[in-house]
Amino acid sequence: MDDVRYAIRKMLKAPLFTAVAVLTLAIGIGANAAIYTVVEAVLLEPLPYEEPDELIVLWTRNDEAGQDRYMVSPMDFDDWRNNSTTFEAMSAFWPTTGTVTEAEGDPVRVNVVYTTEDYFSLLGVNPLSGRTLGPDDGPGSAQVVVLSEGFWQRRFGGDPRIVGQTILLDGTALEVVGIVPGRQTHPEGTDVFTNMTWPMQIQARAARWMSALGRLQEGTSMEIAQSDMVSVARGIEELYPASNSGWTVTMAPLTEVKVGDTRTALLVLLGATGLILFIACATVANLLLSRSEVRASEMAVRVAFGAPRGRLVRQLLTESLVLSLAGAALGLLIARIGVDLLLRIAPVTLPTEVSIGIDGTVLAVVLGVTLLTGVLFGLAPVVRLLSDDVHTTLRQGGRGAAGRGGHGLQRGFVVAQFALALILAVGAGLLVDSFRNLRAIDTGFVASGVLTAELDLSPAAAPDDRDVMNLYDQFRRRIAELPGVEAVGDASTLPLSEALDYAQVVPLVDRELPEGVEARVFLRPVAPGFFDAMRTPVMAGRIFDDRDRLDAPGAVVVNEAFVRRFYPDVDPVGERIGNIQQRWGPLGELHISGDIRESEIIGVVKDMRYDGLREDVPPALYVSGLQSSIRRRTVVVRTMGEPSALVGPMRSALSELNPGVALTRVRAMSDVVADARSRDRFSTLLLGAFGAIALFLAAIGVYGVLAYAVEQRTGEVGIRMALGADRADVRSLILGDGMRLVAAGLGLGLVAAFVLSGTLSSLLFGVQPRDPTVYGIVLLVLALVGLAASLIPAMRATRVDPLTAMRAE
Repeated sequence: MDDVRYAIRKMLKAPLFTAVAVLTLAIGIGANAAIYTVVEAVLLEPLPYEEPDELIVLWTRNDEAGQDRYMVSPMDFDDWRNNSTTFEAMSAFWPTTGTVTEAEGDPVRVNVVYTTEDYFSLLGVNPLSGRTLGPDDGPGSAQVVVLSEGFWQRRFGGDPRIVGQTILLDGTALEVVGIVPGRQTHPEGTDVFTNMTWPMQIQARAARWMSALGRLQEGTSMEIAQSDMVSVARGIEELYPASNSGWTVTMAPLTEVKVGDTRTALLVLLGATGLILFIACATVANLLLSRSEVRASEMAVRVAFGAPRGRLVRQLLTESLVLSLAGAALGLLIARIGVDLLLRIAPVTLPTEVSIGIDGTVLAVVLGVTLLTGVLFGLAPVVRLLSDDVHTTLRQGGRGAAGRGGHGLQRGFVVAQFALALILAVGAGLLVDSFRNLRAIDTGFVASGVLTAELDLSPAAAPDDRDVMNLYDQFRRRIAELPGVEAVGDASTLPLSEALDYAQVVPLVDRELPEGVEARVFLRPVAPGFFDAMRTPVMAGRIFDDRDRLDAPGAVVVNEAFVRRFYPDVDPVGERIGNIQQRWGPLGELHISGDIRESEIIGVVKDMRYDGLREDVPPALYVSGLQSSIRRRTVVVRTMGEPSALVGPMRSALSELNPGVALTRVRAMSDVVADARSRDRFSTLLLGAFGAIALFLAAIGVYGVLAYAVEQRTGEVGIRMALGADRADVRSLILGDGMRLVAAGLGLGLVAAFVLSGTLSSLLFGVQPRDPTVYGIVLLVLALVGLAASLIPAMRATRVDPLTAMRAE
């Protein structure tokens, strides 16, 4: 306690030193705490399910068709469940949307998941109230619903009496049998769960629209389970080659699926904050070394009066730990603010059901990091103390008594700071270049000025196919009459929205493809006005208009990728495609009216990005929305004013047409594009900020060392100038010392960055991890920073008065 009180007194007597040291440590510790908080919640905290490591997501895969992680048909899933020997249980689910209506209140669009009866038991989810689905809720049973906690609170105010009552889901009265915890909903954001009541065998094997989840038997590895499921798929393929040729099974842990591509970015950022902390430690260690020179006389007197060196080491380490704890206290405040900022700019792929906040685990880690850093930077003055000669220090009164070891440590720290700063700056430069490339990608449309909103027409709102097409057509016409609207259309799938998309084999009438090659394309119904609203350029022919209705000749529009793949040497306009069979699915979700009959290609449009900015654009075939009965569509409206101003008028127009239909997922198209770039923006902003902090701390380090060296070499400089050295010589001497340290740090950092940059490969787009331009720019910037930090002490050295310096000696 004496040492602690003495350390606090020393800190208060040197407020500038204390403020700089505490703030430097706070930045290092705070940045680590903020990033670790997110990493711990997303990557380390187990999912809120029973034995989450045993939960596996399963998909189908067909390499020949270019399908990876595709859905499964009900009949195939039934065979998976019955024939697998490595899964304890298997469940299927189908996420969609629906409309909940009540006697009072507006209709609300909800996220609905249809599940098999064993879904909640597989996850190990217990209800908050009532019950979940069970064995009695399988095929042939009555349809019931389970509400998520979030929807229960928002729509029903948390009223427990809702259990046992009925709600209208898409016009059908269903009993509410239970409420499940919000953190245990899967997929994330689900509002309503309902049971699949139809037999698995009623659908064709080629109708792949379900997702599958399994629980491994205890002790079973992923490799064994994968081999087992591949064998099951091979058996299905042998029995049903027409529908299952080339189709196999792939899988991944649920934890990995939820985290997605965020894992690499978070780990890179955690490593970056570790480097920041090392740089902060080096900066504070340099400050303590400089301070130890001033205290050299004090320590020598203590030793001369009999103080054991071990006792002094304890005192110095105590001072370091007190300083570190003060930095940690401020660092936790920075971390608290930092976590809020991180969540604001976090990528959309970050799981939303995890609880992200500073908890006991984070505090324990911060305490451990604090003690470790306190010891690390506190060792520098300890080494300095143990290497000093007491008699020499007492004779010189502490002036200029720095041992070579002390100076060597300080210089070593500066070299390390610049090396680490270069690693971070190179990473930041690569990500900035990558993000610039992503922003430069031609998406095939103009996002600004476009409002999007989703509709999903239930059978109650539109009983048959013609009703669906008529309602969308009338709504489109009403929106077009609103003031400021330039164009309006709708589409089954919105570009860059990560919505479920389906590939389909299209027969080409007048085109022979090589044997074994199929015209597999993405089939996308769009209404007249869609391409105008998106400002997608027409490359050839024409686009849809009001002529392309259900009773008109079949007409389709293709994208440039379709032309490159199937008509590289022929103008496709006027060519014909054959009959496209409709897709199967529950509730008509994937139904396309009357099968797409033989149609003429009437136009070619520019490639639009649907599957993210990094993926190549696949062939796509657009069908007129006036010839399609797709029930769920996204309306896109281009306006001359602020897009959000149209929300109210659009809701009113829809209510007049059909008060039982809700307008949901209302977003500006620019926000959709921003979400597609969110992961890259997140990594770029943070690593760029860390690089700037590292650069600043490294500059402080080299300035501090040189400034102190000038002070220690005042007598030497005075003698040099008295013997004829001019100011330019003195300036060159000091600058040379500084730039040698900078050059050594940059050399080491260059080698380390070259080795480590490969870890960024998955985060980069259009730039190589060892891009010479980025390395060259970073080296130049760091060299200039080092030069500027060295120049100030060098200029101070030239102002030394030789007579005053020699008199002091």
